[in-house]
Amino acid sequence: MIATNRAAMFTITFTVGYAVIYAICTEFNLPLLTYHPVTGEVDFLSKPPRSGPAMYWYGWLLTALIGATILALVATVTPERWMQRGITFGVLAAVGYLIVYSVALFIYDKATIELEFLKSRWLSAMTAIVVAAAVSLFTPTSWNERVWPGWVWVVPIGAMAVLGYYLTPYFTR
Repeated sequence: MIATNRAAMFTITFTVGYAVIYAICTEFNLPLLTYHPVTGEVDFLSKPPRSGPAMYWYGWLLTALIGATILALVATVTPERWMQRGITFGVLAAVGYLIVYSVALFIYDKATIELEFLKSRWLSAMTAIVVAAAVSLFTPTSWNERVWPGWVWVVPIGAMAVLGYYLTPYFTR
């Protein structure tokens, strides 16, 4: 089911991993570097603006590059049955996050009392990851073998949709 060509596996895993890790970096502001264009200084990790704005984009790109490379290298040495479980996990985690966070925000908007914890992205992400891990680990191997590898493209498409949604205010001002 999974391509046995290691170069193809590396490329696909890198592409999907890069999109997801980049979306996570922008979502939770996890840059490896912070660039201050006014002073021309570069700091390690996320630092607040000094004199003028701070640019985190370079740091997000670098973080996603390193993370996707490591993920792709691990994927090339991982057995096929675990890669199939990984596809199941990734798709379930991406879809689960969108569902859990959307439901949490819907409940937050409709609640008559203040439920501030529902706005937490970390809570939604952890819930989606735990549920996806449980489902993918306890799913029979025969079910994972039937999962079409093309479903892996749901993950970067979802990541790009999330980025598009977050960047909408910058294009509609």
